[in-house]
Amino acid sequence: MSLERFCRKTVAVIQPTQSVAEAAEVMRDRHVGALVVVQEGLRPVGMLTDRDIVTRAVAERKDSRALTVGEIMSPEPATAHVDDTLDRTLFTLRERGVRRLPIVDEQGRVVGLVSLDDVLVLLSGELGQTAAAVRENQGP
Repeated sequence: MSLERFCRKTVAVIQPTQSVAEAAEVMRDRHVGALVVVQEGLRPVGMLTDRDIVTRAVAERKDSRALTVGEIMSPEPATAHVDDTLDRTLFTLRERGVRRLPIVDEQGRVVGLVSLDDVLVLLSGELGQTAAAVRENQGP
């Protein structure tokens, strides 16, 4: 199964030159805990999470209006390709120790996002269907 079938197609993005305050507003308004930081052509250059804002800005008592996303983001994000398999995606999540992966197309542009939570929901649904099929096929 490719990522294209179950990834989130709507991705919350922000530019590295925007302020951390703007990023927090986008997160609030979009009801998300992470933003893909993109530059020209929607190419991912970083990830910014609500935890990044708390630990790298708020806890350090920095001015979120003067601080840019680029200053506190996690650079060079791990990505997944739109044609990657679920196995490959799980490997990348585990190998890189991240919970979210921007999904990129052949040109390296962000076209989706997959999270560990998305994968867990998908797998639990598949396991539930498999268990139901096994129960229905039990003999006397």
